[in-house]
Amino acid sequence: MAYNPFNIFRRNQKALFAVLTVFIMIMFTLSFGANDFFERATKWLGARGRGDAACKLDGTTIKDSELVRVRRARVMANTFMTYAADETGRTVKEYANQQQSKLSDDGRTMAQQASQAELYLNLSRGNPQMLDTPLFGNKTPRQTIREAEDLVAFVIGSNAPNIKSEDKDAARAFQALLGLQRHRLAADGAHFFVNAPNRTSRDTIEFLLWEKKAEQLGINFTKEDAKILLNRELYNFWTPRSDVEVSKRLREQEGFNMEACLDALVTEFKVRAAQVAVLGPQAKFQPIAAPVFSTPYEMFEYYRQQCSPATYELVAVPALAFLDKVKAEPTDAELNELYKNYQDSEPNPARESFGFKEPRKLAISWLAITGSEPYYEKLATEQLKVGEVLAKASGMTAVPLPGAGGGWAMAATAPLVLKEPAVDAAYSQYESDFKRQLRNEYASGVLFTRDLMPTSAVRPGTLAALLGGMAGQSAPFGHPAVGASIAMGAPIAYEIRDRIKVGLPLFGAIPGPGFLQTSIGAAASAELAAPKPLSVQAMRPELMKIAIKERTKALLTGSRTNFIDPTSSTEKGDLTRFIEEMEKLSDKGKPKDKAAIEKYVKEFREARGLTKQGVQFGSSTAARDEWTLEEDPGLFPLVEAQKEGLMGARGAHGGNKYVPFGRSFFWTVDRSSQSPRRVPTAGVYVAHSYPEDLPQAREEGRPNYIYWVTEEVPAKKTNAITARDTVRAAWKQLKARELASQRANAMAEAIRNSSKSDAVLVSQTVDEQVFALQKEIPFSNEKAFRRVKKFTLNDVCPLAPVDIASLSPEVLQRMFQQGFNPMGRVQPFTLTESANIPYPTMEMVNALIDNRDKPAKTVVVFADGPKDTYYVATLIRRDLKSADDFKRSVYSPGAPARDVLGNYMEEAYRKSHQSVVELLKKEFRYVETEEQKKRLDENAKSGGRD
Repeated sequence: MAYNPFNIFRRNQKALFAVLTVFIMIMFTLSFGANDFFERATKWLGARGRGDAACKLDGTTIKDSELVRVRRARVMANTFMTYAADETGRTVKEYANQQQSKLSDDGRTMAQQASQAELYLNLSRGNPQMLDTPLFGNKTPRQTIREAEDLVAFVIGSNAPNIKSEDKDAARAFQALLGLQRHRLAADGAHFFVNAPNRTSRDTIEFLLWEKKAEQLGINFTKEDAKILLNRELYNFWTPRSDVEVSKRLREQEGFNMEACLDALVTEFKVRAAQVAVLGPQAKFQPIAAPVFSTPYEMFEYYRQQCSPATYELVAVPALAFLDKVKAEPTDAELNELYKNYQDSEPNPARESFGFKEPRKLAISWLAITGSEPYYEKLATEQLKVGEVLAKASGMTAVPLPGAGGGWAMAATAPLVLKEPAVDAAYSQYESDFKRQLRNEYASGVLFTRDLMPTSAVRPGTLAALLGGMAGQSAPFGHPAVGASIAMGAPIAYEIRDRIKVGLPLFGAIPGPGFLQTSIGAAASAELAAPKPLSVQAMRPELMKIAIKERTKALLTGSRTNFIDPTSSTEKGDLTRFIEEMEKLSDKGKPKDKAAIEKYVKEFREARGLTKQGVQFGSSTAARDEWTLEEDPGLFPLVEAQKEGLMGARGAHGGNKYVPFGRSFFWTVDRSSQSPRRVPTAGVYVAHSYPEDLPQAREEGRPNYIYWVTEEVPAKKTNAITARDTVRAAWKQLKARELASQRANAMAEAIRNSSKSDAVLVSQTVDEQVFALQKEIPFSNEKAFRRVKKFTLNDVCPLAPVDIASLSPEVLQRMFQQGFNPMGRVQPFTLTESANIPYPTMEMVNALIDNRDKPAKTVVVFADGPKDTYYVATLIRRDLKSADDFKRSVYSPGAPARDVLGNYMEEAYRKSHQSVVELLKKEFRYVETEEQKKRLDENAKSGGRD
């Protein structure tokens, strides 16, 4: 029998398993975490990574193990200080609250404002942008905090008799509390000493440099000094009880030692003292603090580099256009491997990877109502007639309408001064609009046809000129346009004459002793000569139409009887009642009686004359997933409404936030928790308005959509056989991506090699490349043809203008009220989801920014997130900012881009700080090899994660 090594195993399997079990138990015992047996063994054996030299400092080799030791000691010291600050904050807050009953009125005011400021600082952790967001009273939290700190400082230093000693004690407590909260806001997690970061190996090396500088300067502290400095750091509120609590909390962590922690604190205070001695006091609070002396020209150069916008033209090259060109076929092994890798994932076109799990699907039904349907116009007309009759009978000054509130039929008694309240209300609005137009148009010295007052167009002479002009030009060789031109002469003449009548008396004021009286008389004469609104009788037919239109709108979407009083009664519109009725017919998203729901929808539709399928009502042809829902022909009107609602988001960047069509139906935002999160929608036959989160223009005849889910198909796993066609399509897509990449690079090379360099001619070259690519796509592949497109990307610069369209009306209003001009303000350039670039990446942003100052006709190629579309970006031009732009945008009153200087100072601090560190390296003979530099750079790039 041939030799078989497994025979030995079978004969001795019990003994072998016993030995293996004991070995595993020993290994488990020795492996207990950080600083375990194996970690120490690697130190003893000089394993690569811990024993490697990181650099040389003053001729001494600094190994990776030394950097690890220093970093761990710093983590211990910073964690201790963070816990100590938290414990002190709680102690101080308790003390401040206990003092409330002892404070004077001024002291309570101070305490109230300081407590509010402390709350804002606490809430802004993790969301620092909140500090500059206007809140109630149009005041930002940062302004509130600054005012509170000033008030606290005033109370501490005040000698006024109404300020009690208890007020001063409470103010000192709040000063400490606000200071600790500010420090927590600036700190990075549990890192307390913000003057010296501790993330990467380079941070640790810099820390060692500053430690050597402290020793050179003779800065040395003892452990007792560290305790004194610790108390000062905590505003002299550090108590023995707090010391015990923090030490107890830290002893639960492995490796903590109080003596070692004090040694680490001594080193931290030494380093910070050295930085303050060299860089100045600000080094205590800022990791990049350094003395900066800048000239205006340097600031201008920074502004020009950061804010000069570049213009790119991008061409989208989709992989979809090359699927037909993939002639190769995958092997069974390739298909099996691909299916194995992604069998448990759902498809998501935003990811580069695939998904072969059948995704969740929904079927949608919808209604579209404009309010112009005969049903609503007839009902509005009837209600207005009833309201007029009741108003005349009861002496009401408003039109009572059924459904406008619980007491709609109760007469609001008032003098009977109105004959037709609805018409009179419309006439009052007309009068107000007429007076506003009169003020605006008569204040201008320029007259356009569009500026004519309505009183100039209804004169008898205007009608005669119209009839005569049109009759004369209706003869042979006449022209209607000439007749219209002649007809416009009469109203213009009337307008000019009226303006002369109004303006001439104003020249009659005689300078001298009676100037005031003549001025008043001239103004009165001008007011009497001004055109007057047309009478209510002349305007009645038009006013009735307006009243009916407004009532129709209220019937559809609802209205509030008093917009000033939020508690006033509100009339529910037809859309709201439909949504509420659908909710009653379902039980938390589960239909009680599906037939009853369908019957209600049908009756609702027929009663309102919604008979046009595909226009006024419809449904998806089948249940579809989030990514293919947009392609369902039954939902075409909703897709078009979504595209129109996006407005500015159609651009490549900026504008309103782009929302893919399917997302609104498949996902919702759960705001019940402190941090809102996106969760799947749930329930069928629950009606919603659409679009919910997109702005809609208030145009006449725009449909109001309501949709509801009629079927939900949960996600389910497929097997290799049923998913074979999907896996094969994914394999083809991989190959098509490669072809798209090749074609995009070929297009880029053709643009580079073109002899044309002028911006207009370069744009023509790009057009030619787009046309050539489109010619390669078969007519049958219409979807790919539409995705091949050229679009322009403006304002590409590190600090790009804020897109006003992305700001809500409320934020804009607050900015204007505070004197902030949103026009021209800047923010870091980014690419948001858009119709042109649905899946942007940071690589795209970096490529566009890095090439913005290259010569025109520079071309870069990059892919989107899933690598299904490659973009060929051609730099067309860069518009350099001038000195006048700098003055106007940065230094003029209310300058919109004045925050550029803050960015400049931060950048200047960073460069200055780096220059000081470089001097320290020279002073202490810092040396690193190419290999060490590479490893340190990789460590820095990963954020300290080796």
